Amino acid sequence: MEGSFDAHFERGRRALDDRRHADALAAFEAALAVADAPHERALALNGLADINFTKDNDARALDLLDQAVSACLPTPDAGPPADPRTAYALAKTWHDKAMLLELANRFEDALELQNKSLDWFLARVTAEERPDAYGEKLRLVIVRTQAMKCSVLDRLERPNDALTCCNDLIDRFERVQDGAIAKRIARAISHRASLFRDLGRQDREIANYDALFERFGASDDPDVTEVVLYALYKKIRIYQDQDDFDMVIDICDQLIDRYKSRTELMAINEVARSMVRRAVALGKRGEHGKELAGYDAVAALYGAHASPMVRVHAAKALMFKGVSLNEADQGAAEMECYEEVIRRFAEDEDDEVRAVAADAMIYKGMSLAAIAEDAAEDTGERDIEPEIACYDEAIRRYGGEDSIHLQRAVAEALLHKAETLAEAGRRGEASACLETLIASYASSNDQELAETVKEARDLQADL
Repeated sequence: MEGSFDAHFERGRRALDDRRHADALAAFEAALAVADAPHERALALNGLADINFTKDNDARALDLLDQAVSACLPTPDAGPPADPRTAYALAKTWHDKAMLLELANRFEDALELQNKSLDWFLARVTAEERPDAYGEKLRLVIVRTQAMKCSVLDRLERPNDALTCCNDLIDRFERVQDGAIAKRIARAISHRASLFRDLGRQDREIANYDALFERFGASDDPDVTEVVLYALYKKIRIYQDQDDFDMVIDICDQLIDRYKSRTELMAINEVARSMVRRAVALGKRGEHGKELAGYDAVAALYGAHASPMVRVHAAKALMFKGVSLNEADQGAAEMECYEEVIRRFAEDEDDEVRAVAADAMIYKGMSLAAIAEDAAEDTGERDIEPEIACYDEAIRRYGGEDSIHLQRAVAEALLHKAETLAEAGRRGEASACLETLIASYASSNDQELAETVKEARDLQADL
C-alpha cells in the first residue's frame, strides 16, 4: 500500500478530530498495513480502537487496545520499553484503556492500569527536564494518567488518596513550561480545592482557588481561563452563602478587573454575571444607589449583545433593578423598569431571555395588585383588571411555547390570575384558569412546574 505510516496515521488523526469516521477508519487500517516498528503498530491499533469507541463498540475497542499493548511488550514478563516511541505508545494505550474502564464504572481495573503506567514511567518523565519529542509526548500522557487517577480515587470515595495524588501531580509538573500540561495543573488545583471542600476544609478550598487565580489568572489559554473563572464562581458562592457581601464584592471586582478586556464569550459572560452579583451584594450592603447603577451598567453594556447567554444577564439586571425599586417604594420607577424589560426583550429570539420579559409582566401585575389594594382602602373597591391584563399578556404571548423557561412563567401567570380572580369572588373564572394550568402542565417532569401544579390543585380544592 502506498504511503508512509506517518502520513496514513496523521490523516486518520485529522479525520477522527473532524468526526469523519469512515475516512479515519480507512487511514488507520492503511497505517496498520504498513506499520513496521512496535510503536507504529500500537498507535494504528489505538486509532482503530478510537473508531470502535465512537461507535459504542467498547468490547472491540478493548480488544484492539490489548493488541496494542502486546505490540509494545513482546513477552508477558517484559519490562518498561527503553525506546521512547514504544514507551509513549504503551503509556497512551494504557491511558486510553483505563479511560474506557472508568467510563464502564470499572474503577478498580482502571486504577490498576494507571498505577502500572505510573510505576513504569512517572519517575522517568519527572527526571527528563528537556525531553525529546517523544519524551514530551510521554510526559503529557503520564500527566493525563495521573490526573485521571486522581479522578478515579475520588470516584472510589478515597478523598485522602486522591488528595495525595493531586499534590504529587502539582508538585512534579507545575513548573513545566508546556501549555497542555498547564491545563492539567490548573484542573488539578481546582480538583484539589473540591477535595478539601469534601473533607470539610473550606479554608484550604479557598486557598486553592486563590492559588489558581494567582498562578493562572493571566493565562490567555481559553481552557485554563474557563477553569479559573469557575473557581472564582465557586469562591463567590461560598461567601454568598455566608452573607459576606464585602468578600463577594471584592471577588467580583477582582474578576471584572482581570477579564473585562477579554473577548472570549465565556469571559464576557462571567464579567456580566459578576457585575450583576456585585450589584446585588451592594444592595444587600445597603448601598442602593450603587446597586441600581450596577444594574444599569449591565443593561447598557450587554443588552444588545449578540449572544443570548450574555444578553440574559442584562434582562435579569433590569428585573433585579425593578425588584429593588419595589422594595424602596419607588413604584413609578419600578413600573418603568418592567416596561423597559418588556419593550427590549419580549420578542427576543432566545427563549430564556423572553422568559425574563414574561417575569417582568408577572411582577408588574403583582405590583399593580399592591397599588390596587392600597387604593381600595380609600375607595372600598379593588380594581383587578390592570393586574389581570399583565398576566393575560404573558399567557397570550407565551402560552404556546415549548420552552421550559416560558412554560414556568405561563404557569405562574395562570396561578396568579386564578388567585386574584378567586379573591375577587369570580370563582368560576378562577376555576377555569386553574383547569387550564393543570391540563397544560400536569404531565411535565419539571420539578418547578410540578410545584406550581400542586399549588393550583390546592387552590382549586379550596374554591
